Amino acid sequence: VVGSQLQEEKPPIKTLDQFQKKFGINPQEAKEKLIKKFLEQVIVDCGKKNEETTMQILFALTNDNLTRASRTQTELLERIEQFTKQNLLSTFNNNLDNIAKNQLNFTESKEINLPELILEILIDSGLLFVRKESHEKHYQLVHDYLVKPIRQRFNLEERLLQAEVEIKQAEIAKKQAESEKIISQTQLNIALKRQLAVAIVGIISMSLSTIATLGFWQRTIFQKQVADAQKYRADINSMTAASEALFFSDYKFDALIESLRAGEKWINIKQLLGDFHLSNDTEYRIAASLQQAVYGVKEYNHLEGHGDVVWSVTFQPEGNLIASASVDKTIKLWRQDGKLEKTLEGHTDSVSRISFSSDGKYLASASHDRTVKIWNLQQAEIKPLNLKSHRDEVTAVSFSPDSKILASGSQDKTIKIWSKTGVLLRTIKTKAVVNWVSFSPDGEVVVAANANGTVKLWNLRGRLLATLKHRNGNKNYPVYSVNFSPDGRRIVTGGGDRTVKIWRFSRNRVILETKIVGHKQEVLSASFSPDGQIIASSSADNTIKIWNRDGSLLETFAGHGDKVTQVSFSPNGQTLASASYDKTIKLWSLKNSSLNILRGHKHRVLGVTFSQDANILASASQDNTIKLWSRAGKLLKTLQGHTDRVASVNFSPDGEILASGSYDNTVKLWYLNYPEKIWNSELLDYSRYWQLYSQNDRFLDLNSRRIKLYLSQQEKVTDHIATKLQCFVKVSNFCIVPLSKIISLLPNNFTLLPQFNFSTNQYFEEGNYSSLSNITPGTLHATSVQAEVVTRLQCCSEAIRNICVDWNWNINYHSVYPISKNINLIGHSDSVMSVSFSPNNQIIASGSKDKTVKLWNRKGKLLKTLVGHKKWVNSVSFSPDGKMLASASDDGTVKLWTQDGELLRTIAAHDNWVLGVSFSPDGQAIATASYDNMVKLWSINGELLKTFLKGSSDSVTSVSFSPDGQVIASSSYDGKVKLWGLNDGNLLKTLSGHGDSVMSVNFSPDGKLLASGSRDKTIILWNLALDDLLEKGCSWVSDYLHTNPNVSDSDRQLCVKALGNRQ
Repeated sequence: VVGSQLQEEKPPIKTLDQFQKKFGINPQEAKEKLIKKFLEQVIVDCGKKNEETTMQILFALTNDNLTRASRTQTELLERIEQFTKQNLLSTFNNNLDNIAKNQLNFTESKEINLPELILEILIDSGLLFVRKESHEKHYQLVHDYLVKPIRQRFNLEERLLQAEVEIKQAEIAKKQAESEKIISQTQLNIALKRQLAVAIVGIISMSLSTIATLGFWQRTIFQKQVADAQKYRADINSMTAASEALFFSDYKFDALIESLRAGEKWINIKQLLGDFHLSNDTEYRIAASLQQAVYGVKEYNHLEGHGDVVWSVTFQPEGNLIASASVDKTIKLWRQDGKLEKTLEGHTDSVSRISFSSDGKYLASASHDRTVKIWNLQQAEIKPLNLKSHRDEVTAVSFSPDSKILASGSQDKTIKIWSKTGVLLRTIKTKAVVNWVSFSPDGEVVVAANANGTVKLWNLRGRLLATLKHRNGNKNYPVYSVNFSPDGRRIVTGGGDRTVKIWRFSRNRVILETKIVGHKQEVLSASFSPDGQIIASSSADNTIKIWNRDGSLLETFAGHGDKVTQVSFSPNGQTLASASYDKTIKLWSLKNSSLNILRGHKHRVLGVTFSQDANILASASQDNTIKLWSRAGKLLKTLQGHTDRVASVNFSPDGEILASGSYDNTVKLWYLNYPEKIWNSELLDYSRYWQLYSQNDRFLDLNSRRIKLYLSQQEKVTDHIATKLQCFVKVSNFCIVPLSKIISLLPNNFTLLPQFNFSTNQYFEEGNYSSLSNITPGTLHATSVQAEVVTRLQCCSEAIRNICVDWNWNINYHSVYPISKNINLIGHSDSVMSVSFSPNNQIIASGSKDKTVKLWNRKGKLLKTLVGHKKWVNSVSFSPDGKMLASASDDGTVKLWTQDGELLRTIAAHDNWVLGVSFSPDGQAIATASYDNMVKLWSINGELLKTFLKGSSDSVTSVSFSPDGQVIASSSYDGKVKLWGLNDGNLLKTLSGHGDSVMSVNFSPDGKLLASGSRDKTIILWNLALDDLLEKGCSWVSDYLHTNPNVSDSDRQLCVKALGNRQ
């Protein structure tokens, strides 16, 4: 497009010189001008009277997030008709549909054709292309870059303003109509007897008039709300798109700020509009953008205030200050939260290096004004001590570890040793310009990095101990930095050859140990962490790299806009400060705040699933095991029993059983009772666990009709009971609950007691309870579990009625009620690829390479074998109501079965293997994942609803709906997880983090976590809880927002608004 416009200029533009004369030196602005000009020409070619129609077509092919959309003929018609109705609303025309069709010149046939002339012009111009899919044409812009000028040209802002004007007019009309109604009714009363018939007609007419006006007002309000929602979504999508661009341009801190702005705006919109016209896919888009920034950012503050290049930065050894030195001739002292504490002025040229004394009370500075200054930071008015002796620019300075002396290096090719009082003790003459000096930890050796490619070690008497040659091949490169490790056994150097070198130092002998290659430009500084285990280096390539001592790269920090001159570790090693040519100091966190990656499997992870309460994640692996993880990512248990890879896992909705399918041809049912499990209503319905005891010595079985009826009437569902039965005392995994809380949920005059006597390791008989009408704390205890239980029972206050009930799923449950660990379901003749529990907990479906689906009951009995697929069955899934079962196969089909196993229909879903299938939460749609790289959405009647066109670059392995049904997550062999919006089919976010193919993906039931399992042997828990992410993000940038002088007023209040003053 741009090239054709350049050719059409008079005369044609063929050189850069012509381009700049015509459009100036900014190529971006020029490109935008050319595209806008091209767009106008195409609109003119479509005809003046068709201008609005043309723009409606183009606008309908754009998305709110400034990407191009793919629309079918039907979808285009619906959108264009909607736009037309909006524009014609103010004319009060009752024939909007007919006018819309006439204006757009649509035919009346069932298969609607868009205006051929306009489409042909748009396609011929190069703006659109058309392709045929599923018997219908799809239209799409040729590039996302066209979206912005089209949306600007469509002028959405003016339309919104016009809607506001119409609302005001409608409000005036409403008030006038109401006023007229009151006046008319008053006049009506006076003449009522004489003109009753006329009056009735008048009332009816006026009422109809008022209703019509009010109806228009309501429609206009509705239209304004729709327009507002669209605009807000467009703004938010632009913000998340900007965050994405910043993140992948290595400005991750700025990406986080932009995502927080989007989050704040979303909260404001929800407060303004509620859930009206708002789609949760927008919230997922923001959450995904935020989680990328929150878990990907390392920079947490940047200090701005210097007016030129910052040469040096260092932490105060014992204190809260950071010092920086700049070409602007100043030294600045900052608090660790980033607030500028003081500016030290006195040098008359660039300040090249600074160094704190070990007690933090003094600061030495070296300058191009040929002086060294010592600043006493304890003075109220700091006046420096001037050290003058160098004959050229002073490039380096360093205090000794005991702070009694300091060394300085200069372009005059000397090193000078000074006392802290400013007395020159010794001058060491070198043969090269000195770039850096530092002391060994024992203070006995001074090491200097030189411009001639050497590093020299001197003792304090000026004797040369050793010389290192920091060369690459036969060529010498300047050495810019040299530092000792904390134990003094190693030296790290950085140089012009783009390498970091680690040298072993012993008995005045130095041997090269490791050569580290990775930077793309000169290494300007390198230093050891306080514990000596890692090394940080900064470079003219604008990056900082963190290395293991063995030379392996741990992380790269990017974000500076120019060369990074120095890096410095904080005394605790958790923060890194960097100085740069871009005039800023950045603070980076070295604490682990990265993605929650679960490691433990020894081979590929093939399946992941959450329990219904979202507290437990199960993972299936090619290492033949299943692992259970807490929601936070802690490994709880490893289940072993399968003899081949485990392909699939699925919890029963009640959380009691985990089903697994394996390549050993079996399905296993695992009975689970984990420490995190708390009281639930199912336990109250199960007499095996508890007895009800009345004060008149009567017993009731918990399975009795009376009790179940009571629980049902009171709607005592699991969550309500769990909320009421809060821990009174918690010791380790034990939870002690006052009986008064438990009996409040049960009929009057009944007490809940354990059926098991810990003293005898036997079940209680009825007679054992005959004397327990006045039970006191501590009377029931377990000698077999020793005094620990006694202590816990007795810890309850005597004021608490009856006894404390104590349970522990690690000890009591397994010791009192031993059950078999798992049941084998044998019947398949080949690998079991997928398992799924029915919603009522009673049926397990399994799909296999043997081409069949089998239905089993909860006890492991085979109920039915479903035959029909011609190849492997890769995935099975029950509908939410349990009335249907979907199975996906290598034969390219999805089959829908009744709960009894009768075939309902076969959907020819893909031209290749169907690897995953999942029902939507409302049970009305099915998503499929295929080896053909596509995700498709189907109605349960087999109609194709949507194809997600911007698919994966490799096969899609699984799909999962968000609990609200607004988003689909898909996993792929390309190592990515993608989030799709169901409203428009657009790609919301691509989640990157795995190092190999992603085999399974699953939303938690609360929608706040997304788990993905990969061939890289890991599971990633993706945090999609917007509130939590906002809190984490705001905590991260808190110092920056409060202390940086360049933060706008609106941004300074950013987190106060976003978190409702929780900051």
